[in-house]
Amino acid sequence: MKLVKVKGIVIREVAYKDNDKIITILTDTLGKVSAIAKGAKKTNSQFLASSQYLVYSEFVLYQNTSYYYLNSASVINTFYNLRIDFDKLQIVFEMTKLINSVTDENQDCDKILKLFLNTIYALDKYEKDTKLIINAFKIKLFTVLGFAPRQDKCANCSKSLLDSDNKSVYYDYINNNFICEECCTSVDLKSKIQISIATYNAILFVIRSDFKKIFSFELKSYKDFELFGQVFTDSVLSGL
Repeated sequence: MKLVKVKGIVIREVAYKDNDKIITILTDTLGKVSAIAKGAKKTNSQFLASSQYLVYSEFVLYQNTSYYYLNSASVINTFYNLRIDFDKLQIVFEMTKLINSVTDENQDCDKILKLFLNTIYALDKYEKDTKLIINAFKIKLFTVLGFAPRQDKCANCSKSLLDSDNKSVYYDYINNNFICEECCTSVDLKSKIQISIATYNAILFVIRSDFKKIFSFELKSYKDFELFGQVFTDSVLSGL
């Protein structure tokens, strides 16, 4: 029996048989995997804590047929404060639902794991608007997956968006690019949303920054940032 040691966080748990669970773990080396935690529902189980949603652990797994099984587990972080905060927990549910929908079993998820861990740490520790955090997460997630919008230049006239005097830009969610303010009178705006130049710069910051820094910005208003996050997410998911 070959044992494999991984670090990972439980992003889904399902009851299985009388006392077992099937847990979905986002791991550092195996990708996203399903594993059976035998006896995990028993109060005296060694897997009682490590098989719970949002618990980050070091797991030792072995594989039998199509499933991995837990051999042992050591809890690293339970993120207890998040799990008892209903509002923040709802945000985490949204994130894990999104991760599950855009990843496959055994797909390389190391970067997604790092992004998710940094995001829930930010939710737990930072005094940041939760709308900023969840939408920065979405933008970075799809950047990691290869769906970052075309940046810097206007898709219509090719002028630099960073060097212009634009007070706003338009995001074309059909073609996943940006259009400058000067071109807005000469293009069809039906499939585009208007965002402030400050929001545009914040989006670029998130796309280009390290996972630990993507929340290190401020905006007077997060309205445009939230709008972009929602529209960008919907447009990418509709194309998958």
